[in-house]
Amino acid sequence: MATLVQIKDGSAGIRLRIDKPQFRIGRATENEISIDDELVSKTHAVIEAMPLDERASLDYYIQDQASTNGTFVNDARVDLHKLSNGDVIRIGMSNFRFLDDTNDDPAETAQLHKTWIPGVFVTKPKKKKTTRKKTK
Repeated sequence: MATLVQIKDGSAGIRLRIDKPQFRIGRATENEISIDDELVSKTHAVIEAMPLDERASLDYYIQDQASTNGTFVNDARVDLHKLSNGDVIRIGMSNFRFLDDTNDDPAETAQLHKTWIPGVFVTKPKKKKTTRKKTK
């Protein structure tokens, strides 16, 4: 399932699961994400989940709803855009990172490791296998 993570001051904030076929973003309170920002239209953009195949895989698209100030993905203004894992969506003064773990390979799932700081975990990059040449 896909998630939007609000980005504030360079760090991650609120996580919002995209759990409907249409996920509306705008200033109006009836949207799934309501943003209190004068730069945001009442119904600013819609994220749609489109079935990719019978394995329940989904592609996600964001579509601007003829907003005054536009919808941006990775700093490019878009009308309709297929979202990819890690894309940054900007609506008004709000930034969201799009995360899609639906089509990920479970073997590639990162492992969390505890640090010496209470409550802090990190991921470690996978070690590359190296082959050693035998010398005679």
